[in-house]
Amino acid sequence: MRIFGRRRASDSETRRISAFWTWWAQKGALACGAALDADDQDALVALLARRVDAMEAGLSWEVGPGPLGGRLLVVSAGGNPDHRALARRWLLAAPEPDGVSPWEFSDQRPPVDDPVEAVLTTPGGAAIRLADMLVGARQNGAHFDLTLFHPAFPDLAEDARLQIAFHALDTTLGESGTELWIGEVETTLTRPRDGFGLDGLRAAVRNLRKEYVDPDGNPAWVLLHGESPQGPVIASAVVPLHPVTAPNLTHHVGVMVPYIGFAERGLPSADALRELGQLEDRLSSTLGPDGRVVAHETANGVRLLHAYVDPTTSAPQRLEETVGGWAHGDVVTRVDTDPAWDAVRPLRA
Repeated sequence: MRIFGRRRASDSETRRISAFWTWWAQKGALACGAALDADDQDALVALLARRVDAMEAGLSWEVGPGPLGGRLLVVSAGGNPDHRALARRWLLAAPEPDGVSPWEFSDQRPPVDDPVEAVLTTPGGAAIRLADMLVGARQNGAHFDLTLFHPAFPDLAEDARLQIAFHALDTTLGESGTELWIGEVETTLTRPRDGFGLDGLRAAVRNLRKEYVDPDGNPAWVLLHGESPQGPVIASAVVPLHPVTAPNLTHHVGVMVPYIGFAERGLPSADALRELGQLEDRLSSTLGPDGRVVAHETANGVRLLHAYVDPTTSAPQRLEETVGGWAHGDVVTRVDTDPAWDAVRPLRA
């Protein structure tokens, strides 16, 4: 067994995040609250912009009403996937709710309460009423491919149309909802034949989510079948299978586990399946919040487990220790940096 390519996030990142929360605890929370009470946006920008930029240039921030009735501070990746991990680690370092502080925190912009009441502004300053947006949707597995229309689109360049389209989707579904449940997005200059409004899109995504996520937020697993030159392949993966669900888990760990006890054409017997499942359960338990097994592929006497871990923790070492006791042959593991979860992209539903 050998692990390759293990790397840890820089101490600088940890220090920058810690510096933000130290400032927040000492005076930032009170100062930002006072600026909001005084409706002084300039003061709020002066307080937060420099502190957020000090963690990483390009992060976005905003303050608004929180889902629990408090004030919500959002620090997000600003559309840059490379910043997702830092934003999530910032959130994980946030103070725990104490029932006293009015502040809540998130690393992703939430949806607005009523998207059809929202108004966006084009780069040229024109107002875009989202009530006039129409959506054509086609379900493709566990996501929707969309075509968006607005009466103002004929007067806009393609880049501006797409910018407004994605802003409308984030307003309607939130950043994570758009990432998880929306696939291809294009705009059109003609009304979709069966188009509907953004409130209808929100309802459609809510229903789709119920198919794959239980009320406690646990994802479903889907079963996939295929053929390889060595014989049949059976795979299983969580849905949704996307890094936005855990952006701090930036390192892919491939775990090749041999098994004995065969059924038809090299696939595992019932006893082998039970042992493989028990190993996967032990891995999930030992990784805890620092990692997760998201998929596996089984063929020709080997199961390949796909796990993602946070390299700033001891998760890679704990994983190695857990698989080290496997009784049916040498387990080979490999760690690679993969913040986009490209290694499991072919397994996405």
